[in-house]
Amino acid sequence: MFIHTSYIRKLILPILALMVLLQAYIIPSAIHADGPSITIKTEYGYKGKVKNGKWNPVKITLTSDKDISGDIVIETTDNYTGAASYVQHVELPQNTPKEVVIAIPGMFYSKDNNQIKFYQGSVENGKYIGFKSGTPYLQGNPGYGAIIGVLSDDPDTMNFMNVLRGDGYNLDVVSMEPTSIPEDPMLLDSLDVIVINGFSSDTLSELQINGISGWVKSGGTLVLAGGAGYPKTASAFAELSPIQYEGTFSVSELPQLASLGENPLNLNDGFTLSNGQPLEGSQVLYHTDDKPLFVTRPVEQGNVLYAAYDLAMAPIASWNGHPKVWSFLLKDDLTLTTNQNGMMSPTNQLSNLGHILNYFPSLKMPAFSGLVWMLLIYLVVVAPVLYLVLRKVDKREWAWWIIPLMAIIASATVYMVGSSDKTKELAHTINILELNGSGSSNTTSATAFFTPRSGDYTLEFPENTHVRLQRDNSGFGGNQADSSFIEVGSEETAVNLLNMPQWSLAKLWTQQSDNQQVGALNVEISLNDKGNIEGQIMNETTSDLTRVVLVIGGKVYELGDLGKNKKTEILATTVGKSMNMMGGNLGSLLYPYTNTGNNNEFNRERDLLMQYAPSTSWYTKGSYIIAWSDDPMTTYTHEGKAISSNQLNLWAQPVTVELIQNDVINIPFGYIVPTMSQVSAGFLNQDPNGMVNMSQGTISFEYALPQLDQGAAYEELTLRGMSVGQNTEFKIWNAKKMDWEVVEWKSGGYTINTDVEQYVMNGTMLRMMVSAQNETSFALPDLRLKGKVKP
Repeated sequence: MFIHTSYIRKLILPILALMVLLQAYIIPSAIHADGPSITIKTEYGYKGKVKNGKWNPVKITLTSDKDISGDIVIETTDNYTGAASYVQHVELPQNTPKEVVIAIPGMFYSKDNNQIKFYQGSVENGKYIGFKSGTPYLQGNPGYGAIIGVLSDDPDTMNFMNVLRGDGYNLDVVSMEPTSIPEDPMLLDSLDVIVINGFSSDTLSELQINGISGWVKSGGTLVLAGGAGYPKTASAFAELSPIQYEGTFSVSELPQLASLGENPLNLNDGFTLSNGQPLEGSQVLYHTDDKPLFVTRPVEQGNVLYAAYDLAMAPIASWNGHPKVWSFLLKDDLTLTTNQNGMMSPTNQLSNLGHILNYFPSLKMPAFSGLVWMLLIYLVVVAPVLYLVLRKVDKREWAWWIIPLMAIIASATVYMVGSSDKTKELAHTINILELNGSGSSNTTSATAFFTPRSGDYTLEFPENTHVRLQRDNSGFGGNQADSSFIEVGSEETAVNLLNMPQWSLAKLWTQQSDNQQVGALNVEISLNDKGNIEGQIMNETTSDLTRVVLVIGGKVYELGDLGKNKKTEILATTVGKSMNMMGGNLGSLLYPYTNTGNNNEFNRERDLLMQYAPSTSWYTKGSYIIAWSDDPMTTYTHEGKAISSNQLNLWAQPVTVELIQNDVINIPFGYIVPTMSQVSAGFLNQDPNGMVNMSQGTISFEYALPQLDQGAAYEELTLRGMSVGQNTEFKIWNAKKMDWEVVEWKSGGYTINTDVEQYVMNGTMLRMMVSAQNETSFALPDLRLKGKVKP
């Protein structure tokens, strides 16, 4: 078929022109001719290491050929993890590189799900300025393993930890530059451990020192080491240090270290260590020559660990037992590659909280029975009643306007009934307060903001609050990053929500670096001579607590309500209902499902305990108190005005049991939960009921024993193997002989009642391993210990 060229010009050229205009409008990557020329360079995480679900730093370096000020914006468009724009104002001097650091959630980033933009003036009403060169988006794939940051004059310090990858650990060691240490503690959120060794910490700025200190208090682990160089290592952190420095001393052997590392250690001509006096609140983990070798000190939610030697000094630095030592010292911070406790990623934890926010107490659907009655009344009135009335008055033609009018009235009535509780801004907030027992709480918060009408909304949070956002628009529109702006400031954090539809939700997960000071539960619990718990719990928190529950020794004790400054006695005969958990899920035990669907008043509590709590450290340790309250723990405003809010608060605090009575030590079965420390199996996970499922291979696990200043003389050790699996072999580590011994099960048990102390490493730990010849399932053995306190 022949088509005239003039026709082609008339048809095609306007389409091409339209495409060019659309490209200029939709893809704002072209540089404005009259604007400044700006280059961009980015770094995501610490030397490319990023932690999934945690806050990670993005360092953006901008250089402009003109003086200009405006907003740098990181748009993230992944609807699953939250689509939003993170905004920070920046001043760009002419031809001077300017660094900007913004905290963003750790996730997979590519050119398809994020953009970096610059707006002259402000993002709300400023002019977009494209970048002359550089990559205007982030690229990176986050990990789930531990990240260890190192500040040391020797960049290879702690590189020996990489050997642990062969033992099933997922970790990265990152040598940090002093200039990369941020001032905001939240920018350190992706680091699990910071090691300072042989580095003059007082060369850091005061704000950097405060940033590290704030990170520790919010849950980080700081290692201070250096041997003779310890004074310069700890000079900036005297308030956090576990010891008071008292010079140095030399040793020719370190048997405690050799036992921990399961390998002989030859120190040749001697080895220099720092000497220190443990400070109040500190705990000596290991001694050498009656001097502290390792000392730990809790600092609010975090921990500071002192090591008496230089971690980079030969021969220990290259000793093949060194990784094993530090896998034990940092066991609470390291991550096994396999799923040993069924723990989910932080992103999934937050998603679970988002699901629970859907149980919005102040937003209720109209009762189904009421709607049925309204429909029946409408049908009766419109059909027989209206017909009879109009026939009687001989005005049946009026039905043409009366029936539509009644339909409008009925629809309006249904709408008014359904919208009666949806006429104002509302909030629903879930808070999880993890108490450390000394007055502070690490709080995780998730909140849902309800919009009664369409439009723009501005929410204000306290200063330095970091926010993740996900919009639920009830099917009207999508989650658009360019409609949700988050700007973290020193005075407040502002969240701007543009084009929110009527009756929609914005879900926000908030986190602050400062812990809340909410008090503690004062717990005194011991075992009586019959092995039953007794004691008391005093509520010294800031809230009246309801439905208090004690979980300990594999059992659940419901203790009722507990007001502020009130106490409850725990007696073996009056404790009330006790349920044997057997490793089951606490949520389904305390709040079993009913047939009432979403009207079940404990849906939120059950789901919190079933979906969120199992991934927390206090839950997996097995001994804790939980309680509830509904008072406001997290507040924010809408355009300066308070928001009507429903709040549910889960309080949790780990507990310890006094296992010594009259200098007699009696540790019953189930009171010490073993933790896995080494894995060489292709597959391994642990069910909520405690059963371990693994393929052919080997795992090591440890029992952390009570720390006693005077030491313990254990006289009897019993292991109870309720389910040891098929084709498995269990061994126990003999610390004195530095060798493994096979456990010979007899009727599901194994007892050692001579030379027990040779199996208990420094009185603080017992180590075991299990080997499987093929795929199998088993339970880790329960431990019972009896003995006396050393005189």
